[in-house]
Amino acid sequence: MYRKKYNRLARHYDLLERPLDRFFEPLRERAVSLAEGRTLEVGVGTGKTLRYYPRGIELYAVDGSEAMLEVAREKAKKLGLEVIFQRADVERLPFPDGFFDTVVSSFTFCTVPDPERGMGELHRVLKPGGRAVFLEHTRSESRVINALFLRPLGLLLGFLLSDNPLRDTHRLIGEFFEVEREETYYHGIVRLIVAKKPSAT
Repeated sequence: MYRKKYNRLARHYDLLERPLDRFFEPLRERAVSLAEGRTLEVGVGTGKTLRYYPRGIELYAVDGSEAMLEVAREKAKKLGLEVIFQRADVERLPFPDGFFDTVVSSFTFCTVPDPERGMGELHRVLKPGGRAVFLEHTRSESRVINALFLRPLGLLLGFLLSDNPLRDTHRLIGEFFEVEREETYYHGIVRLIVAKKPSAT
């Protein structure tokens, strides 16, 4: 189960990811800068996104690993941020319908055990007309990259973190939300997708 794996790695996670920071941190900043109003980040992990959020928003953050949340809480305190943290799975969010103006997912859906149910929960808690921002690992546009890089990487990450970098999360988003913008990076290995929940008619 992913929870046990992330609990074990929580205190070392940022160090393990440091070689990737030069590639991913600018994208994290770009993604969360789009947040407005009452915002939920799912899979907040160790809180790598927290320093990039606009000031003045009402920020909630959930993660399935309590150990990861402990690290995120420490970061929020150092940054002087007020964040409402809660341990929760993406597939079972403890919030009412239409509660948030913005939902953010940053490199999360590659790990969610039931991504369809998780995406449905994001749709449920987002207000009609609200914005959904996704920065996700996805299957590449290149079959060669998928076969020679992502597939072997997936075996390693699956063992270490229950992580699947070959998911078509970009297509799943389109089944639940209206996609307004999609940016691809590194041949589609990473995608930044901005979408919205249709307004009630």
